[in-house]
Parts: sequence; structure tokens; C-alpha cells
Amino acid sequence: MLSVYSAFLIFLASSTSGFLVPNPPGRQNVTLTTGTLIDYTRNGRELMLSVFQPATCESTVPAPYMPNKTAEYEGPWLQSYFNFTEDLTPIFLEARLPVCPDDDASGCSPLDEGPILLFSPGYLIPRLYYSVLASAIASEGFTVISIDHPEDANIITYPDGHTVLTNAPLDPSDDDFVRYVGPRVADASFIIDQLGNASAVAHLLPKRGPRPIPTDRIAMLGHSLGGVSAVVAAGQDPRIRGAINWDGTIFNKLPSSGISQPVLYVSEANTTDSTWVDAWPQLKGPKLWIEVANTTHQSFADMLGLLQVYGVDTTPFADLLGTIAPKKLARILAKYTAAWMNGVFTGKRGPLLRKQEPHRFPEVSIKRKSGY
Repeated sequence: MLSVYSAFLIFLASSTSGFLVPNPPGRQNVTLTTGTLIDYTRNGRELMLSVFQPATCESTVPAPYMPNKTAEYEGPWLQSYFNFTEDLTPIFLEARLPVCPDDDASGCSPLDEGPILLFSPGYLIPRLYYSVLASAIASEGFTVISIDHPEDANIITYPDGHTVLTNAPLDPSDDDFVRYVGPRVADASFIIDQLGNASAVAHLLPKRGPRPIPTDRIAMLGHSLGGVSAVVAAGQDPRIRGAINWDGTIFNKLPSSGISQPVLYVSEANTTDSTWVDAWPQLKGPKLWIEVANTTHQSFADMLGLLQVYGVDTTPFADLLGTIAPKKLARILAKYTAAWMNGVFTGKRGPLLRKQEPHRFPEVSIKRKSGY
């Protein structure tokens, strides 16, 4: 059972040494459940998911950041891919997420009737690499479901311990990127289908039981290729009511009729992506383009924060990871995501999105806006 698996992860974390990442910045603590959904209409495509939910628990326990098999593969892989000098494997092995206890005695109750955000990671990168940010967003009152896309994520470790590696190219062409977006979009639609299926929900979220989840308040966000996938998915599935793209170049053609759902684009500092300039007229709904100072493309993940909490001097990695304080970036992304999605679901966009609170996040500037 998945609940037994989750309990095992928490036991493992509490019985081994490690370091705890900061608590999420929102009003609630967060539960974490991992599990799979299998799409038998696509050759048994098995999606590995992490579900972060806001909860009423007052205390937390440490849970592993990623399974050992993933950590032992991902450390050397990222060191080579990004030319890191730091040994990343111990960091991934020892990192712990603060999550609510997964037992009935704790009295923890997930707040699972709120809006849902599907999260799609960057190309080749596992969903686990964004768990700190996903938890931060969930603490603002959203259920966040992060997705490993088979044949795309460089490694997926499933609950029974077996792993699947990818043969995706390390140096993809634009056509490769386009090709990988399609399955990601189909994954998102499949997950939405399953959220309305009582049996699937009971499998994925045993504590909820066989109760379907309403699918009228779902949106999608992602980083890099995941952000592009969110925008494209919104254009193809009207159940996705809004999209957020963290610094993803749009390789895919958008529908000729445009995309009516609200779209938020969050870009790294000091760049203007020409594909976003070109796509801007095709976004027919409310749209906002913000830029975050002192960031790079790779800032929009957990690495910078993990390194700093582990005690690594990140100055040599400034060109790759940026110089923004990781806790500040997590707050920015969580608060802007919450503000944007509350606007998506209620039609009301507060002062944060209008820059009427300039002293709150001076690192954020508006590049373009329309429709509100």
C-alpha cells in the first residue's frame, strides 16, 4: 500500500542522519504522498507522482528528499551535465523535507478540497528536484501534483524500487523539444481524468479513500519545458483553467485561435525570450510577464537552496544558479503563484499582481501585462 510506503520513507528519514530544508513559507504545513497512475491506453505508461497537500498538522517529521537510487544516479548526472565541482550525491541522500506525519494518531488532516496545480519539471529533470518549491506552493493552500514524465525524466524510481532511465538526447534540437511536449500534455489530461475516478483516487491518496476529486479548479505550472507544456496543455484541455511558465522557451506552435486561459510567465533576470514576444498576441486571456532579479534559468529549482543549507559556498555557481536568496525566491514563487491562481479561480487579482505593494518583493518587475 502507498501509505505503508510513505510511512517507510518517514521511518528511514528519522533513523538516518541528514539535514532539514526550511519549512514552507505559507500558512499551512504540508503532507507528502507518492504513488503511480498507469495509462493503459498508452502502452501502460506509468506516471510517478508526488502529491503535496496543505494540512492542519502542527508539527512535522523529516522525509527523504529523494530515494537513494535516484540520489546516487542524479548526483553524478547533474555534476556532469552542469559541470559542477561539488559532489551532489551526499546532498541528495541527506536532504530531508519537513512534512506532516503520515499516521492517524497525529490527527493530521489534509485540506484536499482546494484548487489543484499540476507541476511539470524541466527537460530530463525528475520531479523530485522541485520538491522544496512544490511544498512552498502547497503551503499556500493548493494541492500540488508533481509529475515524472516517462521517457523524458532521466531517472524514475518507482515504489517497488525498480528504476527506469531515459534515452532522451542530452543536446536536443528544437524538434526534440516539440516532440517531448506532446506526451507531457497527454499526461496532464490523463491525470485530470483520473482525479475524477474514485478508484484511481483511492489508489493515489489512500487516506482520502474512494472519493473523486472535483476537476473544476485545476491549473498547471512548470519550469523550462514543463512551463511550455503547461501553456500548451491549457490550449488543448479546457479543464486546465490557467498556466504558469517558469522561464520556458516556447518551441511549440500555439493554437491559431489562441489560448483563452490566464497565463503567467516568470522569467530569469536580464533576458527577453523572443518566443514569448512572438507568443504574446496568441494569449487571449489575462496575461502577465514578470522578471525576477538575480536569477538564472536554473534558479527555478531546489539546487541553490540545497547547496546553501548543506553549507556549500555557492559564490562559484552564481553564473549558473543566480545569487538570489533561495528562501526569498521560494516566497516569491509561492506568493505569485497563489495570487495568480486565486485570480484564475475567482476573477479577482489583488495588489501583488498590480505591483501596488512595491516594497514587498522589490526583486520582481513587470515586463508586460494585459487583460486586467
